[in-house]
This record gives sequence, C-alpha cells and structure tokens, in this order.
Amino acid sequence: MSKEHFTPGKLVAISNLMPELHYGPFSRDWWYYSDSQIQDSNTYTIPIRLGFQVALKLNQKYFIIRIVHNLKNLNIPSFICEGEGINSEVLSSSSAAINTIYGRVFGIKNKTKYLGATMLGFHDSYMIQQMLNDVDFRPFTICLYNITIFIASIPDNNNYEGFAA
Repeated sequence: MSKEHFTPGKLVAISNLMPELHYGPFSRDWWYYSDSQIQDSNTYTIPIRLGFQVALKLNQKYFIIRIVHNLKNLNIPSFICEGEGINSEVLSSSSAAINTIYGRVFGIKNKTKYLGATMLGFHDSYMIQQMLNDVDFRPFTICLYNITIFIASIPDNNNYEGFAA
C-alpha cells in the first residue's frame, strides 16, 4: 500500500446478507478470507455484501467505493469507485476500481497503488465487527492433502436444510 496520505474508510452503507449469494452455489466468491487476527482465529471469512459502501480520503480527496453485481455474471461481486465527480466502470476487483479512479484524479503517470481489501476495511477490527454483526454462520475451508474443501453450510438434521440458509 502507498505511503501517501490516507484516512481510514468510514462505513456509509453495510446492507444485508443475501442467502442466495452468501450461502448458494457461488458463495465462495462472496466471502473475503482474511489472515488478520480477530477473536481466536488466524483466518476468518468476511462477507462481501452487495451494496456495501465505504467513504475514503486519499491524498486530501474524497472517494466512495461500493460493491455491486458483476454485469456479465450476477453471481459474482464487482466494484465501482467514485471520486471528484469521476466514476470507474464496474470492475472485478476493489483494487482496480480504486486505483483506476485515483489515477484519473491525480494523473495517469501517478504510480500510487492501494490495496482494495484494506481500503474496504477488511483489515480494520471495527469494520470487520460491523460486517460480521448479523452473520450466524461463516463458511470455512478444510485442507486435506493438496485439496481445499469449501464448507458453505452445515445441514440441520431436523429439516435437512443448510444451517446458513
């Protein structure tokens, strides 16, 4: 991440979990895997919430980044960044959205790069707690030999539905 002037993001909108996205067949795309320390876990998942918005101040200019549907595939998240009256197109990564607009605002020759996950607050304990507020179940992975198994839900034996659904 750049050493330029950076003010940590402020939560503008959080939105709700969407079971069809966060616990459905494409759920692995709607969770961010962080290695930051929180609670007693080394790695944990943070929901990527459709409609989530964060306001940032980068190098004395204001920006907003938000999570939207991907235009080509509604099952995966995309990102839009706005700053100084300029909007990025819908992009597949938060880093690309932020850095595209930052480059347009400060000039194409500017080599400053920002890590999208950090700008979204995915490494900030307060923001993480806000994003996990109404999460009853967080997907997790199990590594078995060279195979990674993604667990998106655990069935409830009483009604045979996923715990998270």
